[in-house]
Amino acid sequence: MNKLAIRQLIVCGAFIAATPAMAGVIATFDDLPFPPALDSATGIQWTNSTASLEYQGVIWDDRFGVVGDQYRVGGAGSPLFGSPHSGHYFVSNSSGSTGMTITTNKVLTGAWFGRNQYYGFGEGGADQVTIVALNGASELASVVFDLPESHPGLPEPLSFVDTSIFAMLGAITGYRIDRRELGQQSGNWVADDFTFADATQVPAPGGAVLMFGGIAALLAARRKRV
Repeated sequence: MNKLAIRQLIVCGAFIAATPAMAGVIATFDDLPFPPALDSATGIQWTNSTASLEYQGVIWDDRFGVVGDQYRVGGAGSPLFGSPHSGHYFVSNSSGSTGMTITTNKVLTGAWFGRNQYYGFGEGGADQVTIVALNGASELASVVFDLPESHPGLPEPLSFVDTSIFAMLGAITGYRIDRRELGQQSGNWVADDFTFADATQVPAPGGAVLMFGGIAALLAARRKRV
């Protein structure tokens, strides 16, 4: 094998290894047909014309609430309830619910989560979320994420929760979001930009390792011939 061919293999391999899984859809909650007013919130089913829980080909728990970026629990003068990662809308777990479900066979590769705010006292909400991948009632794997607090009295900027490890699992039928409640008020979290990929679009685990192993073998063979 000549030097040019080897270089082409290496460049190709580096490109494939650096390319993330193809994204199927991103649930931004900004393209819902009937979103609430920016200073309000409503159940996700009421943002669709047919009161459906389906959005972006995914079925959302009816306890998901869609929230505008100007919503304040205490009215004027109180802090914003939460901040979106993009656009003007995000979601939260209504009444601080835990065990929120998302039904889909797509691979959840990541989402943005953060702490909410009520009246500026910082005594409520959730300080941790756990995202569990499911096959029926069976738990396949989970990702635990501590929600940071760097802006006391204000809603926190959202942080990325990387769940790309779920691409290594078998058949997925959905996800569950658990939370750890902080203080005496409802254990709410806020979230935005859930990224889902079709299972067929996610590269097989270890593919890049196998590829680079093949390149290494070719290089070794060439050195023996020289």
